[in-house]
Amino acid sequence: MIINTGIKLTEQIIAIKFKVGEFSMDEQVNVYRHEMKYYINKRQAVELGLFLKRNMTLDPNSDETGSYWIRSLYFDTINNNDYYEKIIGHNIRKKIRLRIYNISTNTVKLEIKNKYNNYIHKESVTISREDAIRLTKRDYNFLPSCNNTTANKVYAYMHKYLYHPTVIIDYEREAYFYPFQNIRITIDKNLRAAFNNNLFNDNKCSIQLFNNSIFVLEIKYNHMIPFYLQKVLSNFEIQKSQISKYCLGRILIGR
Repeated sequence: MIINTGIKLTEQIIAIKFKVGEFSMDEQVNVYRHEMKYYINKRQAVELGLFLKRNMTLDPNSDETGSYWIRSLYFDTINNNDYYEKIIGHNIRKKIRLRIYNISTNTVKLEIKNKYNNYIHKESVTISREDAIRLTKRDYNFLPSCNNTTANKVYAYMHKYLYHPTVIIDYEREAYFYPFQNIRITIDKNLRAAFNNNLFNDNKCSIQLFNNSIFVLEIKYNHMIPFYLQKVLSNFEIQKSQISKYCLGRILIGR
């Protein structure tokens, strides 16, 4: 049995219009999806993880602990427009970031994460380590030469609004995938923030966002969630929250 989670007909048409191709473990660009976030405690994280291991596919990038490490370096305008648009709850907003999965990597993801009312839309392009370092130094003039739509958008934003690095967010992610509706469920832990804009630094001076008993649960899907999954989640008695790792990090380090 499948339950529609309250999407209006017009919203369904929009979502269907932008759906492209088949989905893989990696979230693809040009797909408009729903995203829900929750704070959960350690007991809930363990119990939910056991259920997900039995019923979904673990992300193949996971290590022997069942998780993988993520670092994001966020950019913002000189007036912190993206930060304040999130804080006041604008329906249409964005975040620009660099993302890596280990500090020795030679490639980096440059991403725009867009929010359109109830939908998220991630645009991404892979750039070199050297070009990522150039961005951290506010040199974005190379972006048009990438011949990529996302790179061109980032160039336009950075050129017009003078974006600069603001905060680094690190965490460990346990991720699961279910092919129906491209459902992806992640449990994030050990969230830390640092004001060092060196993307490839070990950041030993980073600060914990929460204590070790607080985790962040995220659920992404296209249009619907299976009834059995809704029922399992309801058993945990968790409430949807407007969580932003970026904003929490900015608040914590005072930048």
